[in-house]
Amino acid sequence: MGTMFDRDRRVPESPGEQPLMTRAQIAQAAGVKEQAVSNWVHRHPDFPKPVQGDQQTVFPAGDVAAWLDRRKVQKGDLWADEAPGMTYGHRFRSASGLHTAVLRAEPAKRTPVDRLKTGLWKHLESGYNQTEDPAMYQELVMSLVCVQAITPQGWALIATAPAQGISGVFRHVWYAQPFAHIMRADMMKKITEDGWWRNRLSAIADALRRHVLPGLDPQPVEKTGRMTAPDAFDFLLDRFAQARHRSTDEYLTPAEVARLMARLADPEPDDRVHNPCCGSGEILAAVLAHQRKSGLGPMPPGRVSGRALAARTWRLAVMNAAVHGAPIDHGDQPPDYPTVIDMGVGPYDVIVTNPPFKMDDWQPSPGLPSGAWAYGEPPRHNANFAWLQLAAMALAPAGRAVVVMPSTTASSRSPKDKQIRATMAARGAVRCVIELPGRLFRETASPITLWILGRPVGRPHHEVLLIDGKEATKPDGATHRVLTDLGSDTIVDLYQEWLEGGGGLHQRVNNVTATAVALDRLEQTGYDLRAAAYLRPAVRGTTQEPRAETVVDLRAKLRTLDIAAAAADCALDHHLDRLRPWNH
Repeated sequence: MGTMFDRDRRVPESPGEQPLMTRAQIAQAAGVKEQAVSNWVHRHPDFPKPVQGDQQTVFPAGDVAAWLDRRKVQKGDLWADEAPGMTYGHRFRSASGLHTAVLRAEPAKRTPVDRLKTGLWKHLESGYNQTEDPAMYQELVMSLVCVQAITPQGWALIATAPAQGISGVFRHVWYAQPFAHIMRADMMKKITEDGWWRNRLSAIADALRRHVLPGLDPQPVEKTGRMTAPDAFDFLLDRFAQARHRSTDEYLTPAEVARLMARLADPEPDDRVHNPCCGSGEILAAVLAHQRKSGLGPMPPGRVSGRALAARTWRLAVMNAAVHGAPIDHGDQPPDYPTVIDMGVGPYDVIVTNPPFKMDDWQPSPGLPSGAWAYGEPPRHNANFAWLQLAAMALAPAGRAVVVMPSTTASSRSPKDKQIRATMAARGAVRCVIELPGRLFRETASPITLWILGRPVGRPHHEVLLIDGKEATKPDGATHRVLTDLGSDTIVDLYQEWLEGGGGLHQRVNNVTATAVALDRLEQTGYDLRAAAYLRPAVRGTTQEPRAETVVDLRAKLRTLDIAAAAADCALDHHLDRLRPWNH
């Protein structure tokens, strides 16, 4: 067993408060180095906040124990008498004399917020299922939540209006807003002239009145009995995406993935942040929330911008920014040509984006600068590597981009894809690729990757970090998965450790594996950017080499298959290019 916590050195506790402990005492009780505690403090915004003791900074021991309860001790770090599954919280409590947390898994309890969400959707779902225009129905609901958030006085007028006159009151309140021009003209006409829509407006307003608290100030559900308007907006974005199943334009980025992207990009207050296909605005909202949570202060107006690819998502993004009080520039109108790829006017310090997967009818922006395809001309039937290239080229010298891509981009054997991926990696534009499993998104079951890009002039190491985060998730209902807090924390920790530690990382922590692969080894595999390609374990208990004949035979077969696959890919590219010529 490790060294027991020295109780004589504990900082005296204040009357009626938790025991207080220094970083050194936390490290001793948890059986880690003090540097590990410093990493927890600096890298995890949810780590308990310190308090100022008489002579040093200290932390509430009970809060620290609760936080450590979520962090398992890895197999290689277990003490001799510790069983697999042990948490740092259990070790910490045992050493410091705190009450031991219950370790057995228990069914998740429904919280008051869960019950509110279920009740709200129950009242809204019937209208969504009945309407012939689900997109308009969603926008009507979201516009009412937006009014609740930013103008409680106007909302009070709507909430108390009689059913016969509610459309006129809503029109009056909405057109007093600075972004009133975003509403679909036919929607206001519908709720004024169509009896079904007018009745729906009244029913939606009644449901929101009972479940959502007006205003932007966060207040506990236990006190108000209602969820906040920003929380309701976020929940409904997700719930409508789940009901929609598929999207013809931009997919909603799950909140947990958006928060992970914000943490990986980690913008400074003065950074220029851009999302060239911002969807409903959820990623940029997560970036600004990360800023506030990190205590770095708000980002000044004009530093954060986004451009949606569709009129539907543009309207939702503008409302999203208003609901969250976020100073985001989404432009004055929806895009004229949704299939045009445009990064805007850089350079940017941070780019975070989730472009549509495999856009097969894309066009380059007319203002695309010369040399935009510095890593190779992308195929005309697939925009994945067009997005990746433009994101890398639009960065400032110290900039970084986090881009969502389908998992196939990491290993596609299409000649053009493979050549661009190899060139970007070899020149240092690709810093890290993180694999995540399928079914994280509501509107697609595809597994995804997060690509972290940078400018070649500032690359930290002559290698690429590959992270397998497919096990950093848990089930979310019968059909989906969700990224866990522990999984997200682990991915961020591994990436930061690689950045700060001079490269060469190879670790498996909390079922997340990270391996840093040198460029020459990447070249040997055709720049396959999947972690599994470099994690083939040796057979235990033997040092005998495989038979030379078997290896030769297998390599010969592999070369034959590679040649056949490349020929098929080349033929496919040729035929698709003929079918889809450039639009100039």
